[in-house]
Amino acid sequence: MLKTIIIEDEPAAANLLEEMLKDIEPEVEVIEKCSDLPSGVKSIKRHSPDIVFLDIELPVYSGLQLLEFFNPEEITFQIIFTTAYNEYAMKAFEMSAVDYLLKPLQEEKLNAAIKRVYLKQAPASLELLPALKDNLQPNNYKKIVVPVASGFDILNLKDICYFKAEGSYTNIFFADNSSLLVSKNLKHFEFILSGINHFVRIHRSYIANINYAKKIIRKEGGILLLENKSELPVAEDKMDRIIDLLQKL
Repeated sequence: MLKTIIIEDEPAAANLLEEMLKDIEPEVEVIEKCSDLPSGVKSIKRHSPDIVFLDIELPVYSGLQLLEFFNPEEITFQIIFTTAYNEYAMKAFEMSAVDYLLKPLQEEKLNAAIKRVYLKQAPASLELLPALKDNLQPNNYKKIVVPVASGFDILNLKDICYFKAEGSYTNIFFADNSSLLVSKNLKHFEFILSGINHFVRIHRSYIANINYAKKIIRKEGGILLLENKSELPVAEDKMDRIIDLLQKL
C-alpha cells in the first residue's frame, strides 16, 4: 500500500484525483487532502506518506516551497507535481526531470507516474527541486538534470560545450574538457533544449552551444571550432543557420 497525500486548493480537482487513483491503483491510499501548503506540511509530518501529489499554484505559499519545511532526512516521500502551467513551465519540468502531471489529468500518465514510484524509477524530490526552481524563473533556463549510475546529476547549461550522440546514449562535453556519458539519446536533448537559441543541432550527431564558438570553417560541409579546441562537423544544410546565429552573438 502506498500512502498518499494530495495538496490541492481546488476541492473538485482534489476529489477527481482521488477517484482516478481508486480506479487506477487500489494499492494507493489517499490519507488526506490538504488545501494549502501549511496544512500539507503538517499532514506529511503526521502521516509519513510515500507519495505527495502537489499543486504548484497554491494560496500564500507556492508548492515549490514544500521542501523548505523539512530537514533532508525527513524527505522520504516522492513528489508528483500537478499543474496547469504554460508551455514555458513544461520545458522547465522536462529539463529538471521531475515527475509532473498536466491538468486536466490523464489516466494513462497518472498510471505511469504511479508505476515509476512502485519501481523506484522516479527521480528523488530532494535532488531535483532546486533545479526546477531555477528553471521556472522567467527567461532563465539554467540547469539540466541527467540520469547517471548513482542517480541524477544537475548540470549548469552555461558549462556545456556540446552534446555528441553515442548510439542510444549521449556524451556531454564541458568547457573544462571533461565529459559525461548519459543514458539518453541526442533527440531527447534536442527536444528539451528546443527554444534555447544558443544550443543548436549542427549535425545528426552533435548539438553545440554556440556561445563557445570560436571559428567556423567551410570545408567538407563545415567545421565548428570551439573555445576548448574541439572541432565539430557541421552539416551542409545547417551551415547558413549557424553563420546567421554567430553573426547575432
